[in-house]
Amino acid sequence: METTTFRCPTCGSTALAPNPDGSLTCARCGAVSEPVGRTCPDCGAANPPKAERCRSCGRPLDLVGFILQARLRSPTERLEQIQQQAAALKEEAEAASQERLQRWWEQEAARRRALAQAQAERARQERVMLTAAAIFAVVVLVGLIIYTLVTSTGPGTPTPTPLP
Repeated sequence: METTTFRCPTCGSTALAPNPDGSLTCARCGAVSEPVGRTCPDCGAANPPKAERCRSCGRPLDLVGFILQARLRSPTERLEQIQQQAAALKEEAEAASQERLQRWWEQEAARRRALAQAQAERARQERVMLTAAAIFAVVVLVGLIIYTLVTSTGPGTPTPTPLP
């Protein structure tokens, strides 16, 4: 086994010494770690590199042992195992689907909140614009009235004289 390709998970050193049980000891910090070996295809447990059977479920990890174990079981046992695996896969797929659906609903709710905020802001801006236009119209109207009053009583207009 080439130990220079592994790194210590504690300090990152590549100075690892193999132990008789297959674990590695870091020469720098002394941490003992087990290199990633075989992963069980049934339960997903990590096993030592030279393991013949899974530590968790007991499944043979080599191809010959797997085929031999599959042939030694009765069709009923194999069918039960396949049904259990199918049920587990179905549950896993359902959980993943529910998780995706939940994420989608959260995104949709966030999108709707943002849309409602944008509509409220647009309505507020329209009210401000309408108020500004009304104020401008009143100012123009008052200006026109004042202009009319000033020009109608100007120097060219005869003023009434008081009676004695």
